Amino acid sequence: MPLRPAAQAHDVPRAAARLTALVLLAAAACGGGPAEPPRAIAARAPARVVPLAPSVTEIVFALGEGARVVGVCGQCDWPEEATRLPRVGGYLAPSVEAVFAVAPDLVLAVPSPGNREAVRALERAGIRVVVVRDRTLDDLWAGMRTVAEALGVPARGEALVARVRAGLEAVRVRVAGRTRRRVLLLVGHRPLIVAGGGTLQGELLAIAGGDNVAADVAEAFPQLAIETVVDRAPEVIVDAAMGTEAGGRALFADLASVPAVASGRIVALSPDALFRAGPRVAEAAAALAHAIHPEAFDTAPAPG
Repeated sequence: MPLRPAAQAHDVPRAAARLTALVLLAAAACGGGPAEPPRAIAARAPARVVPLAPSVTEIVFALGEGARVVGVCGQCDWPEEATRLPRVGGYLAPSVEAVFAVAPDLVLAVPSPGNREAVRALERAGIRVVVVRDRTLDDLWAGMRTVAEALGVPARGEALVARVRAGLEAVRVRVAGRTRRRVLLLVGHRPLIVAGGGTLQGELLAIAGGDNVAADVAEAFPQLAIETVVDRAPEVIVDAAMGTEAGGRALFADLASVPAVASGRIVALSPDALFRAGPRVAEAAAALAHAIHPEAFDTAPAPG
């Protein structure tokens, strides 16, 4: 009887990961925990990391630790390296089984009602989970430091915070002294959803030299009536909604009394970096500043 060929060397990690996944699934089902004390687990530098949100994935890569990432959520599309990694379910609904299958020793998550049960199942199975908030700039600074600490590279976390802060300050300086403009930031067309007060997007608008006309709305992303838009009279409408640019323009086509419509200042902007509390927020702020104060980016030489 012919002998079966020996397992290839590259199959060993996969087999180990599958075995680990089976063990963890059984532990989670039984409510069991790790044999190793939690303090000992936390002391180890993680080698296999799974971020469950695009913002956190970007932080890990910006820290120079992308080589440790073994799986990401379905919406993690930046940087390019992240798109080639195994998917472990969606941002709002991660798959516990898919996470187990890549055998992580650290999972990074953000608070969400959709992922709450998945996070609890991972913790019950003994996987270390670190949760960071991602709603405001203060959340971002804390999140960068927390993720860097969890990866064992706290100095890189401080350096990343300093670098991103400097990028935002450069945008602030670029528009300093210019008359602030009233801005409406669209998140959705139908219904009309906008960025309200207390949001990352509102903070970036302020840095970019704009005054959010919905800043007094307590809800983060409220639905507005067209009549409210007319009353608030935005001078610039930034359209960061998913969909076509033409769709946003058609929405306000008949509102000639709105200054932004009358002057043709409805500016389409990619929602990519704008809606992530990640290391690209300075780029998002610069894009907003360009939409609100294009004259600040006029590099034409002054007349002699």
